[in-house]
Amino acid sequence: MTSEKQEKIDEQIRPLYAELQKYGQTQDWDRALKVTKKILGISSNEKKATHCKIICLMQLDKFDEALTTVIKNTVDTGDLIFERAYCEYRLNRIEDSYKTLKNTERELDEREQELFAQVLFKLEKYNECVESYRSLLKNNDDEYQSIRQANFIAALSTWKLTDASSKIQLESNDLNDETYDTTYNSACVLLSSGQYVEAESKLRKADAQCRRELEEEGDMTEEEILRETANIRVQLAYCLQQQDKNVEALTLYNDVLKSKPTDLAVIAVASNNLAVLNRDQNLFDSRKRIKTATAPETEPKLNAFQKKIVQVNEALLAIYTGQHETARRILDKMVQKNDDTDDTIPLAKVSLLIKEKKLPEATQVLQEFIQNDKQKHVSLYCRLTYVQLLLSQGKVNQACDYLRNDNELLVKPGIVATLVTLYNYLEDSKSAAQVLNEAVDRLYNLDRTKGKNSRALAYLIKQNIIYQEKQGNAQRVTEMLEILHKLYPNDTNILSKLIVHYLKSDPERANLLAQKLPSIKQLAEGIDADMLESTFGKRIPKTEKTTEKTKAVISKATPTAAAATNAAKQKKKRKRKIQLPKKYDPSSKPDPERWLPLRERTYYRGKRGKRGKQAAVGRGTQGTVGSDQSATTTITTASGAQRSMPTSKTTTTGASSTQSKPMPPPGKSVAGKRKGKR
Repeated sequence: MTSEKQEKIDEQIRPLYAELQKYGQTQDWDRALKVTKKILGISSNEKKATHCKIICLMQLDKFDEALTTVIKNTVDTGDLIFERAYCEYRLNRIEDSYKTLKNTERELDEREQELFAQVLFKLEKYNECVESYRSLLKNNDDEYQSIRQANFIAALSTWKLTDASSKIQLESNDLNDETYDTTYNSACVLLSSGQYVEAESKLRKADAQCRRELEEEGDMTEEEILRETANIRVQLAYCLQQQDKNVEALTLYNDVLKSKPTDLAVIAVASNNLAVLNRDQNLFDSRKRIKTATAPETEPKLNAFQKKIVQVNEALLAIYTGQHETARRILDKMVQKNDDTDDTIPLAKVSLLIKEKKLPEATQVLQEFIQNDKQKHVSLYCRLTYVQLLLSQGKVNQACDYLRNDNELLVKPGIVATLVTLYNYLEDSKSAAQVLNEAVDRLYNLDRTKGKNSRALAYLIKQNIIYQEKQGNAQRVTEMLEILHKLYPNDTNILSKLIVHYLKSDPERANLLAQKLPSIKQLAEGIDADMLESTFGKRIPKTEKTTEKTKAVISKATPTAAAATNAAKQKKKRKRKIQLPKKYDPSSKPDPERWLPLRERTYYRGKRGKRGKQAAVGRGTQGTVGSDQSATTTITTASGAQRSMPTSKTTTTGASSTQSKPMPPPGKSVAGKRKGKR
């Protein structure tokens, strides 16, 4: 009975499988899914139909339903490792997808390895991702090779960007410009290395390649092309921003956002970078940009490194706008999610505390971060910020001790100069000299191990020589000159200084070194004695030079021109008759004070005084009249004072005023404006 029943089921299923194959060839996934359901309705144990159903659901982007089907039918779908991991990957369950692929007992096939590389990229395990893609590139050679190459370079650039301390070994064929994707990702690798000029040229090339490929397809409008090239232009704007070309970067960011790109990550990055360009200006626009970058829908599109930068900028914006509690809440939330080895969050906390004028607390935050056992390397910016905080509080000794105990900083000329300046401020010349000596010795040993001579060493030695000469330490100066002579044996200036110093302490050594100096014949080679005599001969006054020039010009000129110039000279030499004043008396002596102004001469008595009424005009304070009674017969002094008062008063004449009147202009008396009584 069972065999007969199975035969009937097979007869019913056989045409359905044929129909399913037809829909699969035409990629009609909706009808194919209905057929698989019919087959499974007849026989639920059909493994092939279950597999086809899962494929149809995946093609229709129904990954949740597909994954549920896989989990329910574990017996029939036990070998569908790729389908299950891919559904988990598309549902953003990256950890589950990683476990599914990692726990597979058998060796992963080609497509499972490619999915595993993508999962590693999403989990930000970039070193493993790079090695996985490198293996795929070596073991495969098909039509998808360019896509693998693009993904490999993307993983390489992101790894280099997020982990600056990693030492990545690039092979000769790692970077190429075959497609616009590989060109773009190669530019990202250069960006992460700080090679902004080279990255800019590659990004412009990638933009041109992408535009050319899209135009060749012929079915895309200009707006669609702009949306497709949005990520390249945003990266180009970032590259320009790093080169301080802020105006060009700002224009590019705004153009990208105006084109309304579909990639949310591009919108978030452009909005964040625009807020950074605004700095402490246009805070309203910055708040709007940061709100766009921190939207919930954009979070899955950004990696951890990008999320951290956006959140830190959000906190800094809150500090700028005076929302200190909001900034503190954001930073505390970030501390819980991030590790203790990143100095971005502590520095943001320090900015908040400095804004609140809490310098001791800010110093404590950086001190705890620097002294943390988990710290493998503290950035130079963080260490110098800590020193700056100590100096701001007047803790100069503590700042000097910290800088002096940092061996990495003591080989940098700027740090050494700062330490010497601080010790001079503390009037501790012994420590300053010791710092210079230690820096020279340390850098000299470091250069010997590397087998090269750095410019910093020569600079420090020269500065140490100057300082030791001021201190009167001739022995140390000689030692420094010996080191310089070893570094630059052909420099005669250094050799001559060394000989001068040895003449005082070791004449025999000075004589030996003097033999290395070039002879007089060697120094005189190539010197023209006649030229030297003509150049450094008798100095000629300017007047003689000008006359010689004019003579040379006249001699070179034509005869007619020379005659003309001689005639002009004769005209200029003609003397004119001296004209004397009409009443000139040759026997009288000239006035010895004739060169002085008239008012400063001893016999000057001034002009004749005014008479009558004019004598009182212009005397006394402004607004009053003179002592002459005839000037006050028609108007009293009260009426004269009334014109300069701010309030209204009644004069003795009975005339009243309701508005304040201005004071008369200087040099004019009120008595000149007379009114008669009726």
